[in-house]
Amino acid sequence: MITKIIKQIWNQRRMNGWIFIEVIIAGFFLWTVIDPMYVLMVNHFEPKGYQEEGRYVLELGAYGQAHGKRDTTLTKEQRKEAFLRIAQMVKDQPEVDSYYICLNRSLPNEGSYSGGQFFPDTASIAEKKYIHSQHFHFYGDSDGDMFRTLGMIDVYTGKEMKRTSKEAVLYVSEQFAKKAFGTTQVVGQKIYVRKDEGMEIAGVFKDMKTRDFNGTAPLIIINNPELQVSDWMHNNNMVIFRLKEGVNFDTFNERFQKEVAPHMNQGNFYFKEIRSLSEKREALGIMMGVYNKFHLKSSLAIFTLLCIFLGMVGTFWIRCNARRQEIGLMRSLGATEGRVKNQFLKEAGLLVTGAFVFSLILVVNFVVMTDGMAQQNVTGYPEFALVSQWLSPGVQFTMVSLITYLALLLIALVGTLIPVRRAVKVLPADALRDE
Repeated sequence: MITKIIKQIWNQRRMNGWIFIEVIIAGFFLWTVIDPMYVLMVNHFEPKGYQEEGRYVLELGAYGQAHGKRDTTLTKEQRKEAFLRIAQMVKDQPEVDSYYICLNRSLPNEGSYSGGQFFPDTASIAEKKYIHSQHFHFYGDSDGDMFRTLGMIDVYTGKEMKRTSKEAVLYVSEQFAKKAFGTTQVVGQKIYVRKDEGMEIAGVFKDMKTRDFNGTAPLIIINNPELQVSDWMHNNNMVIFRLKEGVNFDTFNERFQKEVAPHMNQGNFYFKEIRSLSEKREALGIMMGVYNKFHLKSSLAIFTLLCIFLGMVGTFWIRCNARRQEIGLMRSLGATEGRVKNQFLKEAGLLVTGAFVFSLILVVNFVVMTDGMAQQNVTGYPEFALVSQWLSPGVQFTMVSLITYLALLLIALVGTLIPVRRAVKVLPADALRDE
């Protein structure tokens, strides 16, 4: 059957040759458009590793040096105590399930970035075999629990993770553990910044995205017993809290601002607002231009698909109409409507498949010569490039190629089926009389 179809295509090579070239060009350009869209979509739908719903950030302000309300007599210790009292006010609310004090703006979708070099053992320090990882910090000398508050998952149990110690320990992501030790069984091992500064691993959590529009990457979370006091501590240190199930945020926020917020004006701090983690994610996406990029790529993809659709449908339409006599002859010889449709659809499918193979040759040359596969790097560090299995070079190339091929095939089949369905309805005698 395939041989017969190939022979039929060859017999009409003049017409099919132009279609073949059109599909090659269309396949190449469509591949280059779908590739960055694929990366954006994979990053977006990759599991966050934490929960957004019901999670909020208490944002504080601080009176500046020249402000009339600023108390210049406060010591660092008094300012620290004032900040901790404010955090305690949040914890004491009956609607609050859990909370934590993040240090250095250590929460998802912050504009800042803290990363460094970490060593799995002292020998790797001398050899400079480090792992570059982002690091989050939370205040460990309190009842706050970053893991429970964000709904992070324990690798070992598959359930919600909890902090295990108030000591100066650290927790590592699944990716970090595998990259550093080749396994997730790393509790009790030490991670080093310098030769004499090792910290014990107290737990391993499921990979967590630090930015929604990036994939997951190695991450360390440090249980820090110190709360640094500075003029910027209200910006660097924030109270993150989780509301209990069923609590309406609007009702809670209205009561909180009336009854609790006025008491937070202490230690030169004052209440600003409460923002959800989803609001912070959207704000960062806007600031980084991610949403504009997504909309631009989406619009470009839709426009490209539309142009290719109109061009290919028109071409296949002309191809089918030019063969009305052939269709009439097939019908007069007893071919059913289904057989005629099947014949033309197989021809179109084989034509697109063959042309797409050649378009992939152009794509491979493009990728090799220009490093053209779409990539996203979080920080610019080669060691910190995304490692999602869906974004590994082989998988990415295969998936983008498959999506492109299916899109072209669908367009060709639609462009063939519509005119063929009309042609087979024409009486054989009328079709044979067509010039």
